[in-house]
Amino acid sequence: MADSLLGRGGYTFAPQGQASVEMNGHSHVSLPIYSNKTVQRAPRSSNMPSYGDATGDNQSLVSKLKAHYKNRSATDTNSKHFFRILFQFQAITQLYMTLNYIIPYVFSEFEPTSQYYLKVFACYVFTMGQANWLCSICYSSRLPDMRDRPNLDFREWFENPPETFGQNGIIKTNLHTMDENGLEWRYCSKCERYKPPRAHHCDACRMCVLRRDHHCFLIGKCIGHFNQRYFIVFCFLGVFTGLIGFILTVTYLISLPDPVTWVDYVFPWSLFKFLIGKVSWQFVLLTFHAEMLAVFGGMSVIYGIGQMSIVCLGFTLYEVAKSVDVKVTSSRAENIRMVFGDYWGLNFLFPAQILFKQRHDGMHYDNIKIGNNKVSVE
Repeated sequence: MADSLLGRGGYTFAPQGQASVEMNGHSHVSLPIYSNKTVQRAPRSSNMPSYGDATGDNQSLVSKLKAHYKNRSATDTNSKHFFRILFQFQAITQLYMTLNYIIPYVFSEFEPTSQYYLKVFACYVFTMGQANWLCSICYSSRLPDMRDRPNLDFREWFENPPETFGQNGIIKTNLHTMDENGLEWRYCSKCERYKPPRAHHCDACRMCVLRRDHHCFLIGKCIGHFNQRYFIVFCFLGVFTGLIGFILTVTYLISLPDPVTWVDYVFPWSLFKFLIGKVSWQFVLLTFHAEMLAVFGGMSVIYGIGQMSIVCLGFTLYEVAKSVDVKVTSSRAENIRMVFGDYWGLNFLFPAQILFKQRHDGMHYDNIKIGNNKVSVE
């Protein structure tokens, strides 16, 4: 751990009773020696038992699931791509059915001009949803690459070096430091770097995320400081398209002349009926849309209300779920501006990041206090 704190320099013990630490090949600092062994960096997940060994067999089911969650690899990438492709298929085909079938039928009594503007509005909602979905993915809240913290003072650690070693001669130490606001920067042993307050490590993304809120498996990305604004707008649009789209889709679906029973409205069965030539392709596609819109709309309601509530209070979903002792002293308007930027209401009309940048960097906070008793350390 020590070599990571010092810029990944070499860390060996000299036979004269001192240890030399090389910092990027330029300077050396002598430390008292506490063991005649060479200190080595612990391999990541070295203590994680595999499923086949005796230790893994003695684990509980919950422990095995946690171990599988932390050691996911190609399966996670495949699931991420699956959900993204599924969302795009749903959105594009839903727009096609809305413009060509649903609006002309449901609003058949409207003037052609009114139907035209309804179609324009549907395209606008589709474009906004796609833009915020892409921004949620492309705007990363990853802790930016830097040489840990340039202003760290290691003199205290040098004057009082660690007196204990872990297994195989590996140093165990908790080197924490305070920033100018009196908030603690903790060391992430997985990323081997310091992380600012409210930043937490995500095992799925395998990185530290600034003001981490949660990991969204449907988007395949961690929601944090720089993409939370797009995720909230995306949920707002999901409420609109999910609930209203579900009503319009079902209204047109029950008008189709396909000879069906209530079981045929369940998508897997409707797909089978389509394959044997009993129902039309419009029917099977609309049953798929109706189920997806119901699920997507319900989830958007839950996440949309929850996200706006905790943003107004100045918290994150991670802090609420983990009971992190955070006290926010800023006002509700300041909390909203920290996430959405200035003129935050414009984010619901277009991606306002183009004109109004976020002023907060996600690393330095002068409006919070964090207790030492409940802070989570990954």
